[in-house]
Amino acid sequence: MRALLRHVVWRLGLASPVADLYAECVVCGERSPVVHDRDVEDGPEDWCIAHSGGHPSHRAFRAFVVSAWRTEPDDTVGDPSATG
Repeated sequence: MRALLRHVVWRLGLASPVADLYAECVVCGERSPVVHDRDVEDGPEDWCIAHSGGHPSHRAFRAFVVSAWRTEPDDTVGDPSATG
């Protein structure tokens, strides 16, 4: 059996142009609904204000922007002796 091996360069890119956005209360861990646009009415920013209104001592939040990434082999064949 014979095999042909080659060095392949990989690249990293977005799997989707859409990102998930949400907020989480640092005090209780409750999370806002997930949205896919920054300027959505009743989005994470509005949720934080409403959450603090219902729980006046909950004033700290974490904001999350989650995107999916994908690796793909580049069509360019690299030098097999190169390390890098």
